[in-house]
Amino acid sequence: LQSGCMRKAVVSTQSTGGLFEHTRTFDASSKILRRNHCLNSITKRGTFVGNSLAVLALFYTASTGCIGKLRDKDDIWNDIGGGAVTGGLYKSTRGIPTFSKFLGLGALGGLALNLINGTFEQGSSYASETISETYEDLFERR
Repeated sequence: LQSGCMRKAVVSTQSTGGLFEHTRTFDASSKILRRNHCLNSITKRGTFVGNSLAVLALFYTASTGCIGKLRDKDDIWNDIGGGAVTGGLYKSTRGIPTFSKFLGLGALGGLALNLINGTFEQGSSYASETISETYEDLFERR
């Protein structure tokens, strides 16, 4: 579900960007050429970016599920770990500094996705409760 929604959102956004690019680079010509130019501008970027982000969403979902099965828990750390794994592997071929930067960015993305999704499903108090519980798990139960 996440990858399909991600792909549709990105393709829609990129298609709108292609339409704006068409109006920017448009020159006066015949009706058929204008139509083809518009369609080419819309489809130039949308599908590539949409498919790329859909693959990242699939990898994030798979890694989050695997981490949850290995830990036998369903909490915020699965999303943070899944985001970190996805972010790290996304730029893993560019060296250790880039890998570690995207590892951290992926972890923050996983945290953000968890808080956004939980807030939509359970209400506005989800984020503060989740952060409080996570803080207690980290620092107060030693």
